[in-house]
Amino acid sequence: MTSRLNGLLAAGLVMAALPSLAQTYRITDLGAAAGDAVSKAYALNELGQAAGSSSSPTGGKATLFSKGQAIYIGSLAAGDVSFATGINASAEVVGYEPEYSTSPPVFHAFVYSNSALHDIHSASIFPTGTSATAINGSGVVVGEGELDADRFHAFAYSNGQMVDIGPPGSYQASAVGINDAGQIVGNAYFTQGGGGAFVYSNGKFTYLAAPSSSVTVSAFAISSTGEVAGTFYFNSGTPAHAAMYHNGAWTDLGGVAGASATHGTGINAGGQVVATAYYPVKSYHPFVPGKHVAYIVQNGALVNLNTLLPPNSGFTVTDSIAINDAGQVLCDALNTHGTERAVLLTPN
Repeated sequence: MTSRLNGLLAAGLVMAALPSLAQTYRITDLGAAAGDAVSKAYALNELGQAAGSSSSPTGGKATLFSKGQAIYIGSLAAGDVSFATGINASAEVVGYEPEYSTSPPVFHAFVYSNSALHDIHSASIFPTGTSATAINGSGVVVGEGELDADRFHAFAYSNGQMVDIGPPGSYQASAVGINDAGQIVGNAYFTQGGGGAFVYSNGKFTYLAAPSSSVTVSAFAISSTGEVAGTFYFNSGTPAHAAMYHNGAWTDLGGVAGASATHGTGINAGGQVVATAYYPVKSYHPFVPGKHVAYIVQNGALVNLNTLLPPNSGFTVTDSIAINDAGQVLCDALNTHGTERAVLLTPN
C-alpha cells in the first residue's frame, strides 16, 4: 500500500510539472445583414447568439446574429443608423439610434422584442439622449442617459419605466452591464473626485475600490456570479492592464508587451476573462491606426487567441468582446480581404 501511494504521489508530481494544454477553438463567421459586407460584435448570450451591427461599411444597422443568420432588426426612423449593443437568453436585443430629425441628433435607446423594435427613450428624464448597453433575462435594460451636453447618468428600464439611478451626485456615469441576478456594473465620476467602478444591487451602490492610490480602475463586464472584468490605469504612465474583481478584491491580469493598453472586456461564471490589447497609432499623417489583438487569460497568463485557432483559419482575431458560461468567445476579426467581421470562437 505504501509503495502504491508513493507511486501515485510521484505521478501526481510529474503531472503537476507538465504545462497545462491551452484550450483551442473553432471559428465561425457570423456574417453580415443582407447587402452588407462588414459586421461588428457588441454582445453575446448563453446560447451563442450575438448582437452587433452590419454596414457597407458606412451606415451601421443593428443586427441579431442567430442560428447562422445575420438579421437586420430595423430602425426607429427610416434612414437612421442603429446599433445593437446587448442581448439576453431570449434573444431580446437592446441598443441605440441617433435620431437625425433633430439637430443635433438625439440618441434613442431601444428594445427589440417579439420581432418588433420599441423606443424606450425618456426625454423628460434625459433630454439629450439615451443609449442602452445591456439587458438581462428579466428584461431589465441598463445604459446611459444624457442630462445635458456634459453630464450623463446610468439608467435602468423595466416594465415600461426608465429610472435615473445616478449614482446620486455623479457628474458622469454609465451602466455597462447587468446579470440575471439584477447586479448592474458601471463607472461613475464626481466633480469632487471619488467614484470609479461600481456594482448597483437592491438599491445600493458598492464601489470597487482600486488596490492602491497609484491605480484607477474601470469596469467593462459582469458575470452571472457577480465577478467583474475591467482595466487598471496606472498614474505612473505604465500601459493599462486587464484586471478582474473577485471575492472583494482586484487582480492585475497583466498587459501585453508593446501595447499601449490592455483592457479586460468580458468574464464568465468560471472566472475566464477575455481582453483586447491596443497598440500605438502607426501614423497620423496619413492616419494609420495601431492594431488590436484579442486575448484570453489561460493558466494565469494572457494568451493571443489567434494562436488557439486552426492554421489558415481565414481570420485574424482583433478584439475580444465577450465570453459566455459555455466558454464561447465573441470577437471582431479581419478576413483575408481585410474586411471586419463578427466571429464566434467555440471551444474544441
